Amino acid sequence: MFKFVKASAILLAGLLFTGAAVAQTKVAVVNIQAAIMSTEKATSKINALKTSSEYSQLQNSAESIRAEVQKMAEDAQKNGMTWSDEQKAEQQRKMNFKRSDFETTLKKLRAMEGQAVQDLQKDLLPKAKTALEEVIKERKLDLVLDATSAVYAGANANLTEELVKRLNAAK
Repeated sequence: MFKFVKASAILLAGLLFTGAAVAQTKVAVVNIQAAIMSTEKATSKINALKTSSEYSQLQNSAESIRAEVQKMAEDAQKNGMTWSDEQKAEQQRKMNFKRSDFETTLKKLRAMEGQAVQDLQKDLLPKAKTALEEVIKERKLDLVLDATSAVYAGANANLTEELVKRLNAAK
């Protein structure tokens, strides 16, 4: 009798492990933000922004200001030893103003870029979610994780490229 119970327990345990192996969870990862920014539409919008006159003017202005600050710093290094304390203070004040102008110009550039990205997200995020849901159903996935938080994901487990292809096809 004891052998029968022992054999039954072993058989039951084997069936449980077999069931667990058969019912493996299908897991994948996706980076929705990267997929959106990799689409043809995003590339086109970012290129249009970077070639716009306003963006180009700001970029040229930032480069010009940076060059001025660098020239002022070189001048101060070269001639600073002969300057009076007032001249040094005046030079430092001018450099601080120029640096402030440079930072303001960079903030404007980043704001323009941020607005473009935000517009893309607003437009493409619903489409990306719909496309991702289709992929999940087609592949019969049980769990989809954010790729940026995954330690490792094989090429077949990453849905980002497939999502980009679907978004480009959807237009």
